[in-house]
Amino acid sequence: MKIGHVLKYAILVAFLVSCSKKEKQKVSVSFLAFSTDIKITVFDVPESEIGNVTKILNDAEDIFGYFNSEMNVYEPNSTISRFNGNAIAKKQIPSSLRKIIGISRNIHKYTDKYFDIAIQPVVELWGFNTVSSPSKPDSIELSEILKISNLDRYNFFTDSVLVTDNRCKIGLGGIAKGYAADSTGEYLASKGIENFIVAVGGDILLKSKSPKTVGIRHPRVKNEIIDTLYIADAAISTSGDYEKFMINEGVRYCHIINPFTGYGVSDIVSVSIISEKSYLSDAFASAVFLMGREKGRYFIEKNKLSGIIYFMSDEGIVLSDRINVDRYSKNDEDFTGTGK
Repeated sequence: MKIGHVLKYAILVAFLVSCSKKEKQKVSVSFLAFSTDIKITVFDVPESEIGNVTKILNDAEDIFGYFNSEMNVYEPNSTISRFNGNAIAKKQIPSSLRKIIGISRNIHKYTDKYFDIAIQPVVELWGFNTVSSPSKPDSIELSEILKISNLDRYNFFTDSVLVTDNRCKIGLGGIAKGYAADSTGEYLASKGIENFIVAVGGDILLKSKSPKTVGIRHPRVKNEIIDTLYIADAAISTSGDYEKFMINEGVRYCHIINPFTGYGVSDIVSVSIISEKSYLSDAFASAVFLMGREKGRYFIEKNKLSGIIYFMSDEGIVLSDRINVDRYSKNDEDFTGTGK
């Protein structure tokens, strides 16, 4: 082949590759819901489809808006807030909450009661989500509130529940964001979108043909990444003691409250869980954090999950216990997640 023809061929290939890259673009939308930054990204979008995908993402934002209005306990007019506000009585469970409450009750049993959506009164007593400066509550008051802050104080029927104390409250913060991410992912898939990421704070849902890079936030160094995983068609959630916490007499207390003790303390500083559903990763990450290193590792192994448990050494160094994460090792496009 003549040199001139080779050059023409090389220029043509370069032009075609350039056009291909130009045609396949990334489309994102960012917004706020559940008091959390949310970003949805669709990859490999043909130029001709950018307008259509943008409309779909705007609709996806509305999905989060709907769930926020239904399940955010810190929204005074949300469905869950109105449900909590009723007096002691046998009352109907709103149809929009029946499924997620049912799932939460199953996870409650599955995690030996470490995941408990009825811990909300204790969370509010600490003030992590309601005041600018949370404080350690009086031990006697905490003990009293803890008695009514568990699902055993609710008598559930098919579509109704009898609440035994008017101080009881349900909070869905440990599962609602993951639940909304899964619902959004199902909506995107129904529109023929196959390559996307839904990032809701520390909850990340990925659907793609090739792995994406997920960076796990360092639990002790701000704006640092402690680990990197490569994930496709899975969900990963991270829970730790570094997002909302207070230190009292040298002890760190965080917003993830142990339903047995009423205190947000653990020998784990951070845990990331990978599963098939974002709501499962979301709930399991919180439960494993509260279980502690030994029981948490057993739970991950027993249920054939994948995860990383981070803990402090005696020298103050963050160490990790990696469980079934070897297969997450292939890199493609980059995406960095956070923690909660």
